[in-house]
Amino acid sequence: MDSKNFLGGMFGGSGKKKAPEPARRNMPARETGGQLSEAPYKKGDFIGHKYQVYETLGAGGFGIVYLVYSHETKWVYALKTFKDEYLSDSSIRERFRKECLAWVNLEHHSHLVRARGVEEISGRLYIFMEFIMPDENGINTLEGYLRRRPPDLAQSLQWAIQFCHGMEYAYTKGIRCHRDIKPANIMIGKDKMVKITDFGLAGVLGSSEPGGIIKLNIKDKGIGLSCMTVGGASFGTPTHMPPEQFTAAAECDQRSDIYSFGIVLYQMATGGKVPFTADPAGADEREAAGRYWKVMEYLHAKSPVPRIDSPLYPLIERCLEKDPNKRYQTFRELREELEPLLRQQTAEVMHPPELKELEAQEWSNKGGSLFNLGKYDEAIRCLDKALELDPRIITAWNNKGASLSKLGKYEEAIRCCDKALEIDLRYVSAWCNKGVILNALGKCTEAIVCYEKALQIDPENADVWNNKGISFNYSGKYEEAIGCCDKALQIDPRNAAAWINKAVSLYALGKYTEAIVFCDKALQIDPGNAAAWINKATSLYALGKYTEAIVFCDKALQIDPGNTIVWNFKGSCLHALGRYEDAIVCSDKALQTDPGNTNAWNNKGSCLHNLGKYADAIVCCDKALQIDPRDALAWNNKGSCLDNLGRYEEAILCCDRALELDPRYAAAWDNKGLGLDRLGRYDEAMHCYDKALELDPRRINAWNNKGSCLNNLGRYEDAIVCYDKALQIDPVHSLARKNKEIAEKHIRK
Repeated sequence: MDSKNFLGGMFGGSGKKKAPEPARRNMPARETGGQLSEAPYKKGDFIGHKYQVYETLGAGGFGIVYLVYSHETKWVYALKTFKDEYLSDSSIRERFRKECLAWVNLEHHSHLVRARGVEEISGRLYIFMEFIMPDENGINTLEGYLRRRPPDLAQSLQWAIQFCHGMEYAYTKGIRCHRDIKPANIMIGKDKMVKITDFGLAGVLGSSEPGGIIKLNIKDKGIGLSCMTVGGASFGTPTHMPPEQFTAAAECDQRSDIYSFGIVLYQMATGGKVPFTADPAGADEREAAGRYWKVMEYLHAKSPVPRIDSPLYPLIERCLEKDPNKRYQTFRELREELEPLLRQQTAEVMHPPELKELEAQEWSNKGGSLFNLGKYDEAIRCLDKALELDPRIITAWNNKGASLSKLGKYEEAIRCCDKALEIDLRYVSAWCNKGVILNALGKCTEAIVCYEKALQIDPENADVWNNKGISFNYSGKYEEAIGCCDKALQIDPRNAAAWINKAVSLYALGKYTEAIVFCDKALQIDPGNAAAWINKATSLYALGKYTEAIVFCDKALQIDPGNTIVWNFKGSCLHALGRYEDAIVCSDKALQTDPGNTNAWNNKGSCLHNLGKYADAIVCCDKALQIDPRDALAWNNKGSCLDNLGRYEEAILCCDRALELDPRYAAAWDNKGLGLDRLGRYDEAMHCYDKALELDPRRINAWNNKGSCLNNLGRYEDAIVCYDKALQIDPVHSLARKNKEIAEKHIRK
């Protein structure tokens, strides 16, 4: 299986893991009230042995946010990921990936919470965002101010104008609609500056439907403003959703956000009240949620805006028009009506914030984030910009190498790693990435040298130990590989990749039951890991449990529907069960994604052969051979098909071609013997069968075929010995039993 590229120091750190513990800064009381029970990490825990958790900042919808300290960069971040309960949900994983991409593309603006980067830790994506420090009262959101210190008109206008500037910028960066504007998502820093956060629903724009059921945070007969609601094709927070978002959230645009912000303006003018609300009472929570959703949809669509005594009311009323065409069409249009009101109140003129070009390290961080999101070409463009500004940014060289490696440009990738190592010969990540690239080139010994260099610098790096184990696996040194995996797991027991790679080693050693145990270990940590499911399926196949193996292939395909390896292997399982038509469907699925997959062509050809469709099977073999003329399996399969069509001389030539490529190919010796046998060349056939059995003494077909050849030579007693050998391996082998009976009849005569 593929090793993962290890990107260290993405935020400009040294790449080392053991920085000295800093003095703790005093943190004010949090609005969230401390730890949340649904958070898997608690205060003091490490995420990835690099980020130490200070507290849980919040959890809602599918996401969870931690306050962490980085021991590499000596900085504090708000770190967001998805909850453990969604680890096996491929749609949530993809939704979070889109959220990450939305954040990264926003770059930075004075009135947006800034994403410092995206990193993958133990198979899970995390967004690293700037942490907005609370004020002396522990408040850092507009929601907190509305509950405890409602703003006056002047302050409301200032914050509203800042919010408009932030949203105007966001739309220039590809955001079509935020879709979850509410006080909880409007951060207020100690400097009283607005910073908009949570572009999670903006990130899923274009998805047909997030799925799930309506889930409301109903406590003490109230509706938590920070709850996330999902229902059918509509999602958001019902107190702040425009009418159109209840029916078609994916079609919302800037005018929908203006409606939501109109609710926020109403709250600022009334000390926190919302214009539309409903009683959430019901027989149970699910019934209450459904009823509440329907009532809120009606109120937003039909009810007039309650009148309030505020200069903001005319603007609010226009923001909350039911018809989007009657609202302000842009936040700039709304801002241009807010600014005169502020001048009347305070004579203040607010200028738009200055937009700055990204600096070299920021381009590098963006490139590293895009790499982790699978956007390799885009990553390289960002990293090249970083290196134009500063050719000595070591993280940019390293991450460019990793990106080029993913695109199969291995020689260029190695040059980038070497550039990083010219800058700092002790940069662990560059040694590790270079090892990964060399491994991909089949240079396992050189790769291991790189990993050993990295481990001399950082012997407690679990990822490097794991990657070293992978190189040993590729070299066939399975015991050494297991030793490396065990070392990785001593350092990080939650390293799912190391559990999987240990399972791969055990499988190669024929320890299939143990391999399954370690796949299960990986799946306890990360049930959304497709590699763990397919490796478990492989071990079950080896144990002859084909039906169970198919179940786990399907698990892998739920996570990664386009995985050609899994489709192909599922086809092999179905083939083993004699379900040839179903197996062909799987091969075709693999070939839709990868028409150059020789294994899929061979598997399809084998199924057609078993269905007696020999000419069609030959077409598949020829397809495989067009892609790879050195594919011994395809030559052998083609020979078998030609034999069944009575074209024995051609069949023998195909077997010879297979044996030129692989002289130890037992099946090809067996098939060649069969062709010679049919031509009456019994002595030559016997030589081929003996070669097959020398290579594979448990090859039933070869024992049976040798017996038949001896029958043809009149050597019936020797033939019976061969049939008995076949029946010792498979007591119910009907053909061997039938042939033995024929030989016994000849002896009796």
